[in-house]
Amino acid sequence: MKEKDLPIDRSKHKVYTQNAKKCVLKLLRSCYDEITTADLWEKIQLQYAEYLKDEPALKDLKVTTSIYDPILIFAWYVTAENKPPRDEIQKEICSSFFGSFNALGKIFNLNRERDNRLANKIFKKTSDIREEEIKKFPASFRMGYYDYDEMNGVVRYSFTQCPNAEFAKRHHLEDILPLMCNCDHLAMQMLHAVLIREGTCVTSDHCDYCICGDQNPLAKEYELRQMDNGLLLSAKKRHE
Repeated sequence: MKEKDLPIDRSKHKVYTQNAKKCVLKLLRSCYDEITTADLWEKIQLQYAEYLKDEPALKDLKVTTSIYDPILIFAWYVTAENKPPRDEIQKEICSSFFGSFNALGKIFNLNRERDNRLANKIFKKTSDIREEEIKKFPASFRMGYYDYDEMNGVVRYSFTQCPNAEFAKRHHLEDILPLMCNCDHLAMQMLHAVLIREGTCVTSDHCDYCICGDQNPLAKEYELRQMDNGLLLSAKKRHE
């Protein structure tokens, strides 16, 4: 089925990106022949459209990729019975969401003060956009921003509401959500940085972001631990 033929309300919603489509098709082809892949792809598209029927209208957000691409991943996960190993799934999803970060990491390094300050400005601008959007779209990302820690070179912000988490909770797909959440850790690693996150909007009352260069002393105090459902969370290192 061509994207233009998808039965969705285009006054309320957008279609997933081509990157997300390529990701899902690659995951399907790793487990199925071409005929079965084509059949399942159409079923996934229909599941995607079915999901959107009851979803809040977020088409007019400034950035919608982080809303609609995850829904396609959820649709694939519940439709395809056979799946590659979770590590491979994680790799492909991260490549779909943050593929450009590999190239960006060759020129952008969060251990450098100027790059760290630039990252802070980018996240501050994002926070300003989210603050305005939440007034018009109550179901969108609710973001909080904290003053830049100049002394330690640390960027901090958080989400107290995440549409991906709310979608997962509505459809009882919380164990699939880590495939999306973990991408944040992997993306920061590409920028020579560490994301210190001790909770998400599913495991806590907020999803916290503390970002610093991977050579920052603060980064050395934490380690990534994997929960039973695959979710990566930061925890203070144990000192013996």
